[in-house]
Amino acid sequence: MSKVAKFLDRTLDPACCVAAISPDAPSAPLHAQRMRLGLADFIRRAADGSLRLVSPPAQPGWSTRGAGHLHLGAELFLQLQGYTEFRFPQGQVTLRAGEALVMPPKLLHDERVGGDGAQAFSNLVVYADRQSMSCHLANEAKPARAGNLYLEVCQHVDALRIEHWLADAARPPDHDVHGLWALQQRALVLTALTAVARLLDAPENTRSNEPTLLARLRVLVQNRLGEVDLTVVSLAQDLGCTADYLSHLYSSSTGEHLWQVILRQRLARAARLLAENDSAVKEIAWCSGFASASYFIRSFKQQFGVTPKVYRTMAGPPA
Repeated sequence: MSKVAKFLDRTLDPACCVAAISPDAPSAPLHAQRMRLGLADFIRRAADGSLRLVSPPAQPGWSTRGAGHLHLGAELFLQLQGYTEFRFPQGQVTLRAGEALVMPPKLLHDERVGGDGAQAFSNLVVYADRQSMSCHLANEAKPARAGNLYLEVCQHVDALRIEHWLADAARPPDHDVHGLWALQQRALVLTALTAVARLLDAPENTRSNEPTLLARLRVLVQNRLGEVDLTVVSLAQDLGCTADYLSHLYSSSTGEHLWQVILRQRLARAARLLAENDSAVKEIAWCSGFASASYFIRSFKQQFGVTPKVYRTMAGPPA
């Protein structure tokens, strides 16, 4: 296996399920049940044809600059209560209770959330990337901003299949003369949702006693990885602790330094984008959280042994 392949293939134990709230916390069973009831309701809606899927407005091209964040894989948003307003480089849409939205891979978006009358904001977000599938229950942690209330992350080979199903559901066909896309998209979402529900309750999955703060940190880093102003200090502020405490907790729990892990994740994102996208290296650098193209190139070569341009040539033309 090449140095690049080994770097990109670092995964956790395939039989591990991590909850953001410790399994010993009194509220954990309630949140876990609510997550599963929400999934079951959307599975029913998708199966009987009543699920409304909202689509982002068409975007003229790939954008890396602007408010919000993007992921390399597709995300599935399931609105339980209240609303989520998604803002894109071109246009915006609002997701209401009982509706779902598949966020296409690499689409820059920002989110504003709120309650609807007596019902507070709440949604479920599903994400799968390579061998990792996460499902988290969100609430309005700050005014108009969603926060991770409860998280479960499952490392399993079937996560790759969920990633592909969601990516297909986010990619409408160029031609739909028979008007079958809505049916096909709903079927893909249904397939992904049933797989998520199965993985969450698979008998081989066990919950880790990882500190709650670190589980929240992982989601926060995932969402902010492309932000050039992402620092340990800003992460600590978002998590309500000091940078020294966060760094010490991470190092003592994982044996790694937080900032080195963030750098590794940024480089992994850049490597994948170089292989899948023909944008300029400086745009790839910015999208991966590097404010300086020269620092990005230097860090990339130090990790992989080749420059980004050479790596792109080795990886072949984007699909």
